[in-house]
Amino acid sequence: MLPRTYYTEQDIRRRQIDTLKIFNDNVTEISENVEYKIDFLADNRNMSLTVVLGQDFPNTNPSIFVNPAISHPWLSDNTNQVVNAPGLLNFTQHSDLGRVVQAIIREFQKSVPNIKSENVSANVSPQSNFNINSLMFPELSELSIEELQEIIENPDLQDKLLESNPQLIELDMETEEVMASIEKIAQDNISKQQILDDLKTDVLDRISTIVQMKMNYEELNRKHQKLSEVYDPHHIRDCLKVAALKADEDAESIAEQFLLGNIPVETFVSKFSEKRALGQARRAREERLGHQLAQLDKATA
Repeated sequence: MLPRTYYTEQDIRRRQIDTLKIFNDNVTEISENVEYKIDFLADNRNMSLTVVLGQDFPNTNPSIFVNPAISHPWLSDNTNQVVNAPGLLNFTQHSDLGRVVQAIIREFQKSVPNIKSENVSANVSPQSNFNINSLMFPELSELSIEELQEIIENPDLQDKLLESNPQLIELDMETEEVMASIEKIAQDNISKQQILDDLKTDVLDRISTIVQMKMNYEELNRKHQKLSEVYDPHHIRDCLKVAALKADEDAESIAEQFLLGNIPVETFVSKFSEKRALGQARRAREERLGHQLAQLDKATA
């Protein structure tokens, strides 16, 4: 099973901002992680959306404003804030901010030629309001007041009206595409799990091998240091000097035993000669090695 990935609020917020830049052109960052401006053309006129992300976004809806101010059923009364866009009404942290903004821009690009100018007085007639509201649901203009009242009072008719709305259908299709894409990515991740497990096992094996090699190296290095001290020429010279003195002391001890009459002449001559010869040989080797070390020190100085 794949380990569950946990995302922080900041991670989700950053992903939402990334979708804003992916699905829309001309995105300008006004304030990092807070405010963004998206420029677009509608009927050859320059317009823009300002997207403001509150502190609790994406757990709360973004605030979106259109400039210049226009009349449209998606805007709150007498303001330029977009409040009735389907993507905003159904917005959750799993929505794509970029797609929501993209749908709003498309709506304004389609509706601007047919809506009132922002210079028209706010005191419009009920019939004008009806015409504006019918932009999102054009089929309402063909219904009588009784039929409209029936829709208001009947939730089933309202649901049927929403289900047949092209914009909502398009939004549902886009949602299904995103869900299919997410499912495909998840399947791809699952298919790669065995490869990841094999690579992880290989890495752990290599780490174990490296640790064992390091331990072997440290042990060999300790042995090397010990043998280097034992076979150091200066150490050998000191050992020869001590051994020569020991041979001389043994020879003197044998002489004392002979003078005391504790050993016969033949034994004295044999052992004394052996110790004296051994001491002289060790002293000669010591002197020769000392001379060589002196020459070596002089050459490397």
